[in-house]
Amino acid sequence: MSDEETEKNIEHLVGDSCTKNNSDNACNLKFDYKIRFPHSMEAQIRRMRLSLEGCKELVLKIYSVLLWEKHWHSTAIIGGSTILFMLIWLCDPNVLTIISLLGLLFTVCDYVLPSIVSTLYKNEQWTPNKQKQLEDICTNIVLYKTKTELLLTSFYKMRVSNSKVYFSVTIITLSLLAWIGGSFNNLFLTYMATTFVLLIPGMSSSGMLNKWSDSLQKVFTDLVENAKSKVGQKKVE
Repeated sequence: MSDEETEKNIEHLVGDSCTKNNSDNACNLKFDYKIRFPHSMEAQIRRMRLSLEGCKELVLKIYSVLLWEKHWHSTAIIGGSTILFMLIWLCDPNVLTIISLLGLLFTVCDYVLPSIVSTLYKNEQWTPNKQKQLEDICTNIVLYKTKTELLLTSFYKMRVSNSKVYFSVTIITLSLLAWIGGSFNNLFLTYMATTFVLLIPGMSSSGMLNKWSDSLQKVFTDLVENAKSKVGQKKVE
């Protein structure tokens, strides 16, 4: 399946159901499994669901925390991230040690967690509602992964279709990142980026991201209109 066909499937899945009808029921159709996914996406969803089968109960718990289903979840995320990076700052390990410890942690968890989860949660406690939640999680992950790949592909296509914009955006972005990296502590930047990424699902679920994007869009629109009015006044003069 080509990129164009995949992109049309994604746009139809994510956007059309909400734009054609503003009701909540219509918006919820984007996760209706009667909608047919591209075969590659269906395979990815199935593989992810099978890979999470051993610790599916833990996945649901983590997902509920990331979505801030309780008021203290956002505080717990910020507190946990702060404690982790404070320990790294106090121990001051080198990059190779951090990578090795992370790999060791993931390996041990991959080996031990399925046994612990199967002991704590029996198969009888698994309900169809939980199965639906797990499928929603896998579908959301694959959808956002596919949308990110399409976005990157579209950006790289600009190298041919609109090379000036491509190189301008790339050079400005990399220069800005280089300036930020040279102006602030790397560990602090990693802490801020990690915490922000962990908070994104909850902010999106609570509507905070939409409010911020609307505010930024309004400010940008006002700036553009003011600039156009000043240019028009100078031309009149």
